[in-house]
Amino acid sequence: MSTRTTAPAADPAHGVPSPPPIPPTCPNCRQGLLWKDTRAEIRETDEHHWRWWCGNCSKRFRPTEEHLRRFN
Repeated sequence: MSTRTTAPAADPAHGVPSPPPIPPTCPNCRQGLLWKDTRAEIRETDEHHWRWWCGNCSKRFRPTEEHLRRFN
């Protein structure tokens, strides 16, 4: 019988993927989480450009450089 009470830590070296980062909250309403809006009609020519979209107030925002590195 196992006595383990917590899940093992994520370790990419052992084949266990780490969970995706939690998206930031909306800077406008401070309540909704931001979602990546990657639709072709809003995307710029570089495929790594996208916009945040708030699930609460429906506003769109340009991601920061840190967001582009962290969430791509």
